[in-house]
Amino acid sequence: MARAPIKRAQFLLAGALIGLVVGILGVLAIQNLGSSDKDAHVEPSVVFDRIVAKNELVSAAQQYNITDKSTQPAATFFDLFDIPFTDTSFWYRYVGTIKAGVDLGPAEFSQEGDVIHITLDQPYIISNTPNMDESGVIEENNNLFAKIPLEEVDKFQRQCIETSETGALEGGLMEEARTNAEQDIRDMFNAALGSTYTVQFQWREAPEQQEAA
Repeated sequence: MARAPIKRAQFLLAGALIGLVVGILGVLAIQNLGSSDKDAHVEPSVVFDRIVAKNELVSAAQQYNITDKSTQPAATFFDLFDIPFTDTSFWYRYVGTIKAGVDLGPAEFSQEGDVIHITLDQPYIISNTPNMDESGVIEENNNLFAKIPLEEVDKFQRQCIETSETGALEGGLMEEARTNAEQDIRDMFNAALGSTYTVQFQWREAPEQQEAA
């Protein structure tokens, strides 16, 4: 099969991050309303609670474009010889976006002085969304006696989904998601608390890694 290379495009979801920061600051401002500058104080644990209340943090994304050919062999006559004009093939393009991120529900918080410790589960693929405007069969080679069955197209789509996710994992999408998640969370603490605190991260081992150990 001829496969076009998966097109990689890294981006942070800045709009969601800004919205989260604004929400945190808004809640903190309401909580501190009426307090004087002298006794107004924001606890890091409060900021943490507001962050994890969002449940999920999308921290990396990758676009892909897979073009491949599927060929259905010709029917045979009792396996003695191929029946002419019964082979079919089609070229298919599958375009979409994979998003990876972190489940904030199990996140844990602890503090030692001005050092904040955050423990997180490993990132995972949150969604794999096809762009159906650009995806689909781009060339068919049918004949009078055989048509491409719909189930073969569905099967090929599933293969493309598996290929896109395998390519994303091998291409470092999870490492990118970890790095971006740390930076996003660190930025949210800094936006709410200033640069007073140092935020450190610990990542739990994935279940398969625990079993292997």
